[in-house]
Amino acid sequence: MIARRGERGYATVAAVAAITVFAMVSLTLVADNRTAVGDAAAEIGRARVNAAADAGLTMAVDGLLVEDRAMRWSIDGRIHEADFAGTHIRIKIEDERGKVPLNLLDEDSAKALVEAAGRSGLDAQIAADSLLDWTDDDDEPHLNGAESEFYAPRGTHPRNGPPRSIDELVVIRGWDRAMIERIRPFVTIWFGRGGFDARFAQPKAIGVMLGGGDGNPLAIQRQREAQGQRTAIELGDDLVLTGRPLTVVVEASDASGARAVQRTVIELTGARAQPYVVRGFD
Repeated sequence: MIARRGERGYATVAAVAAITVFAMVSLTLVADNRTAVGDAAAEIGRARVNAAADAGLTMAVDGLLVEDRAMRWSIDGRIHEADFAGTHIRIKIEDERGKVPLNLLDEDSAKALVEAAGRSGLDAQIAADSLLDWTDDDDEPHLNGAESEFYAPRGTHPRNGPPRSIDELVVIRGWDRAMIERIRPFVTIWFGRGGFDARFAQPKAIGVMLGGGDGNPLAIQRQREAQGQRTAIELGDDLVLTGRPLTVVVEASDASGARAVQRTVIELTGARAQPYVVRGFD
């Protein structure tokens, strides 16, 4: 049977419509596939840089275990670079005893730390006293500090002990995120046993712990050393690394733009079977 003109026109429109719908579905599938491929590539990139960061931690431990003192990796934050499976790795080892211990501050060091974080005047007094109140074991506020009475309406309470993270400081009276980011490179919650060791310390930590701020002569010397060669004191002293908390910072990146940064706090054990233990992640 021959279709009438109107029927033929309707059939043509329906066919074109069907082809259009089919094309749109096809394009959607292609776009979805491209998205899936892109997601898979991104996931592979993330896995690659994470694996490289893990490898960087192993490299750092191997460098610390070298018997020849002249070849042993430094613990003063000096950068070591390497390539691994198509990624570029930057590794540094930081001595936690060369940082400001947040749980061992007195009034002078608390004030110096707050000033290093960018506060002055009454704002500095409030932040310093509140930090001391947060970490001490009583409920008696310092002159410009804050204890339970201040925090209760805000749904929290003082730690009355060592902070569990550096980011915890953001809830303390007088502190904010910008202050935390300024001090993050040279403060620690992983100080361990022993006293502050200026030999491999962060320059700003020296200024806080020993006084004088950035103008402390030893802080200036350490800043210069960080830009130059390893110090004679590091090569000459009988430095025992076993049991000393160290942070290994590894940054891995590849050509696709994938990037991973790992900060691992370790202690060397002195045991060949298990040369180090992980204390935490910073």
